[in-house]
Amino acid sequence: MGALFESLGYIFGYLLWFAYGLVRNFAVAILLFTVILRALQFPLQIKSQKSMAGSMRLQKKQQELQEKYGKDRDKLNEELSKLYEKENISPTGGCMTTLLPMFLLFGVYYAIRNPLTNTLHIAKDSVNAALDYAKGLPVVGSSIEGYYGQISFMSIYPDVKSNAEFIAHTGFSDAEIGKLDSFAEGFRLFGLNLLDMPNAHGFWSVFILFPILCFVTSFATTFVSMKMNGQSLSLKGQQGCMNSMFLLMPLMSAWIAYSVPAAIGLYWIYSSVIGFITTVIIHKFYNAQALTAQDEARRIAYLEQRETDVKQLARVYHAPEKTAPVKTQYRNNSGGKKKKKKK
Repeated sequence: MGALFESLGYIFGYLLWFAYGLVRNFAVAILLFTVILRALQFPLQIKSQKSMAGSMRLQKKQQELQEKYGKDRDKLNEELSKLYEKENISPTGGCMTTLLPMFLLFGVYYAIRNPLTNTLHIAKDSVNAALDYAKGLPVVGSSIEGYYGQISFMSIYPDVKSNAEFIAHTGFSDAEIGKLDSFAEGFRLFGLNLLDMPNAHGFWSVFILFPILCFVTSFATTFVSMKMNGQSLSLKGQQGCMNSMFLLMPLMSAWIAYSVPAAIGLYWIYSSVIGFITTVIIHKFYNAQALTAQDEARRIAYLEQRETDVKQLARVYHAPEKTAPVKTQYRNNSGGKKKKKKK
């Protein structure tokens, strides 16, 4: 899975660098990057909303089936499957679309964790040579960590970039150094370095705001979405999978934001806020009442069309037949011909 997320991070890096090139600020670039990703997820979010609203619309029928086949679980599951198939609803549709943001989060994580190779797309051999040399530098070299080595390198780069010997040993081209110079200046947000990790500063530092805001925005989006669909947070019933994910996601996002660079938490906050806005908009058009009204309108239109077709067929099959008058000929006694109409 690590190779998959690394490849995803490499792809996301192009998008992130493009956004950074427009604004020259990492915090704003992440916002633009998040808007683009959310726009790509919009069709799936509509599908998820339809699935949830459809499940709520069928709640009464589900209860009737549970009362009828409550003691026979196999028969109940069979009838529920038939009901979902008939109504074209997937009871687990919301689970898959809830997992997608977490999947994308790991792609963003790898893009930000390795900014040199995945965002700036500098050759890996040159990056490794630069890291190895930086580790041997006095004072600042001790801050180069293995797992977050590239982030640590970006943190010390402003202090060592003027060192001619360091530049000579890195093997970076002039274009790559230009990228590093630009990128190193854009990680500040209200004086905070977005490459720093909250757990490195302690629980009472200002960095704790990132995981807290991650939890609050994620939970608020979840809670409002479920309220609008008439659901409650419960681990029982057909919505158990979905509700479990809704409870787990805010907690997981907070834990991740606490133990990774603050830029990851900032992305998750942006994503939750934008997700909240799109959820409200989508619910206006795809709530249970709207879907029921649409189904009823389609049913009435179908019945009216069927009635029209029946009337047309009736007129065709029951219309009186019109026959042309038949002419007969006979010969009279004189041999002449006379015409007589036969009625």
